[in-house]
Amino acid sequence: SHDKEETDNDPISHAEINAIREASCVSGKNLNNCLLVCTHEPCPMCATAIIWAGISEIAYGYSIKNVIQEGKNRIGISCEEIFQRAGSSIRITRGVLHEKCSILYRKSVRNGIKKLRTATQIDLEFLNRSLMKKRLDWFKKRSFVFKNKEKDLLEVAYELLMDKLEITPKEAPIKEKTRKRLLFHSMNFCPTLEACKILGLDTRYICKILNETPTNMLVKQIDERLSFHRNYEKLRPYCDYCEEMILLNDWDENVREPTSHNSRFTATFALLTLRKLTVSLKADLDIHSLSF
Repeated sequence: SHDKEETDNDPISHAEINAIREASCVSGKNLNNCLLVCTHEPCPMCATAIIWAGISEIAYGYSIKNVIQEGKNRIGISCEEIFQRAGSSIRITRGVLHEKCSILYRKSVRNGIKKLRTATQIDLEFLNRSLMKKRLDWFKKRSFVFKNKEKDLLEVAYELLMDKLEITPKEAPIKEKTRKRLLFHSMNFCPTLEACKILGLDTRYICKILNETPTNMLVKQIDERLSFHRNYEKLRPYCDYCEEMILLNDWDENVREPTSHNSRFTATFALLTLRKLTVSLKADLDIHSLSF
């Protein structure tokens, strides 16, 4: 069973209460010799229900104290104290799958669950724009770190992503590097991934709409010729890693090598005109989008 406080707008619809109700429908109201397994320690309300149901043993992964520290709204009285006050001899096993259970209560994951639980495509597009603004604002404050680096552009963009996502190269190792492409495998902790796994959402859909464009726009702050892409056939949890890459597009690659000063000027002017036209078209599209 699951917590349904938010989805059912029911303040007492905790997972333990719902599990007891479902078990009682099958086994009757007396659940002697039953074991209740839960991700976090039962709150005082649930602990009392466990006593009334006659459950003999409980096991949990995350303590009520830890849950409260992560920002979840619970009363800070241990189930052991409730059992003792009631004179109950219910057995308690603590710390079962503690690390995996802790993921459910990380603040970043809970925020992701809250945003994605009922999100429509329009909601995801709004979150996309919000994330893009946050990343560009972040870059403005950090641009001095990356703008003047005398390094390969692909490597600078890779360092930018490591810095922004607060991960290490060990968590996203480079697997292939050419003059035009840097491919890496991301295996870092990802709140969006964990939220999607909990909610049963497809990361190939969510990540495409939610955060590919903001990441692409971020690397373009280093140089407009850079772009970010994902291989959606190799994306967690359907693969052990997320295959991602940064590309360098040489816009002037097809321009013939100039033979004189005048031809060099003409080629450069044509390239600049093309860039200005692209910016102008983007601006027009943005205006039309706002008009609807």
